[in-house]
Amino acid sequence: MTLKAIKVLEESDIVYLDTYTSPLPSELVEFLRSRLGERLRLADRSDLEDRVTELVEKAASMSVAVAVPGDPLIATTHIAVLVEAAVRGVGFEVVYGVSSVSAAIGSSCLSSYRFGRTVTVPRDASGENLKTIYRSIEENIEAGLHTLVLLDVAGGGLTASEAVRKLLDVGAEMGGRLGPDSIVIVLARLGYRDEIRALCRASEVSNLQLPPPPHIVIIPAELRSYERDAIKKLMQVDEELLKPHKPASQRRARAERYVAKASGALNRLQILTSDAETLKVLELAKSYIEDARFFLNSDMIDDSLIAVSYAEGLLDCLRALGKVEFTW
Repeated sequence: MTLKAIKVLEESDIVYLDTYTSPLPSELVEFLRSRLGERLRLADRSDLEDRVTELVEKAASMSVAVAVPGDPLIATTHIAVLVEAAVRGVGFEVVYGVSSVSAAIGSSCLSSYRFGRTVTVPRDASGENLKTIYRSIEENIEAGLHTLVLLDVAGGGLTASEAVRKLLDVGAEMGGRLGPDSIVIVLARLGYRDEIRALCRASEVSNLQLPPPPHIVIIPAELRSYERDAIKKLMQVDEELLKPHKPASQRRARAERYVAKASGALNRLQILTSDAETLKVLELAKSYIEDARFFLNSDMIDDSLIAVSYAEGLLDCLRALGKVEFTW
């Protein structure tokens, strides 16, 4: 907890400690109890949802705090408490904490800019629900984005092994990209003394010696070179496991076709206006095509497609401005 959070709790008349949305270490509960005494109340779902009106009414006449593990506004339950307070004209203040979401992304050694839609795997997810979750993972991979997979914390928590097995089963059924040889990152009990970070193939998650939940799984898309280097050095992962996988032949063929088309157009085009600006843009387009070819040879297909699209855009703009003439 931040010093501000401790100060606010100690100055509160009543502190509701959320025991519903996230598991709590016993050390934290005892720490708060030693500081707050009888002012500390362990709050369950009914306190924070069914009796939220009662909670807000108390806050109108005394200092009431809701203590939440992690970031207090990650769960919709807590946003609903603030909405109720706003409707009743009761003032409030939010003291932010460290979220497991940001901690997981940071500790994964992956770029925070390359994460797509986050998904959650419930313990009792139906087959159709799992398919919906899996489609989101597939969409992220297709877009070259990593997927943060949060796991149910109810009933002792869903383990990484259980969650990955569910996803592999539905992936096999749907014929998706995620398979036994796909790499995954497993994060267990982040912030606890026994936390573990591991990268392995999906089929090997069940072999990991993990402490009890909470667990988080990250399914990476194609890794960038700086991500591979960070994982290798900071997580001490075998370099062989991090070698770029060979992408699907259709995506490679598409990238090869686009690079060849852009290169051919650049070589054949007729310059109509040889001003410095036109020549500079043509040189930039050439650089993007060279980058696209380099990425293609390095099996970084998504990067290759992005680079060649920049080159195509520049060439199209020059043609639209009447600076050059060419056909695709």
